[in-house]
Amino acid sequence: MIKRNKKVLLACAALTLAGLLGACSSSSGTASENSSVKESRADSISEETVQGKPEMTETTAAEGMRTVETDKGPVEIPVNPQVIVSDYYLGEFLAVDVKPVIASPYSLSNPFLEGKTDGIEELNTVSAETSLEMIVAQEPDLIVTITEADYEKYAEIAPTVYIQDGKRSDEDLFRYIADLVGKGDEAEVYITDFNKRVMDVKKEIQGIVGERTVSIVEVWPQQIYTMGSHFARGGSILYDMWELKAPEKVQTEMVDADTSYEVVSLEALPEYTGDFILYGILADTDSSFVEDSALWNSLDAVKEGRVLPYEQVAFMHRDPITLNAQLDIFVEFFRGFEGKE
Repeated sequence: MIKRNKKVLLACAALTLAGLLGACSSSSGTASENSSVKESRADSISEETVQGKPEMTETTAAEGMRTVETDKGPVEIPVNPQVIVSDYYLGEFLAVDVKPVIASPYSLSNPFLEGKTDGIEELNTVSAETSLEMIVAQEPDLIVTITEADYEKYAEIAPTVYIQDGKRSDEDLFRYIADLVGKGDEAEVYITDFNKRVMDVKKEIQGIVGERTVSIVEVWPQQIYTMGSHFARGGSILYDMWELKAPEKVQTEMVDADTSYEVVSLEALPEYTGDFILYGILADTDSSFVEDSALWNSLDAVKEGRVLPYEQVAFMHRDPITLNAQLDIFVEFFRGFEGKE
């Protein structure tokens, strides 16, 4: 496994376990803490927001500006933004050759983005005030955030697009972000290429796996999580695109239905683990309570070596670059069992 970056834990320490599973958020500060930053912008943007649907519009609000529909209502953004800050959605920008000036430590810690992030400044998450001052200093013309709690503060610095996590499919999210920076055509090319790569090996992988089931398991401090197709970890490739089957409980609740993940006991693990197990461990977590247990070692997938350890920090992302890397890892893993029962 790739060595885990401890900065991720520092950046996400304030989150609950359930919140961290989906995404890391930056800290929120009080109004008094941020007043000096707010006052530094003479022409600050209104704090009022209007609820609306996420579809994009093509209305031109003024020369060089356009209106887009966001998860906080309509927002005017530059037609061609040049200085972009994002606290989460980094891989989506990099996939269409757009490099934000600032990104979160969480995003920059994704090893699948290695070699693509040179020159991007790491957001200082020591406090909300230092984060905001750092962003102001860059004078961005667009901020894209996953953090609803920080939306109002960001919106006073620059036009801000809040994107609710999990509201869109991976493809629709990529299209949405690419459209913000005028890269819709490039995104379509990327998506078409990725889908072709997935489908080109679909029958091969189905032939190797057969009627056997595939499961995703993560170990956190004294907790075990299982998930299906709705919560990154490459689940959309495995279950939605390749149509591999999960164990019955996972298939029913987390693939066919909308449940994102479940916390299960060690004793219940056999009901949620399949003939193949994708297995991740949260950074710096002692996983011995699982791996040293007689129950874990009695599982057929463990006894037969059908376990794929994955880099947990990287697999939490679902951007196009990460999905392409996950695809390569999955293909290599399953091909190792070709002809084996």
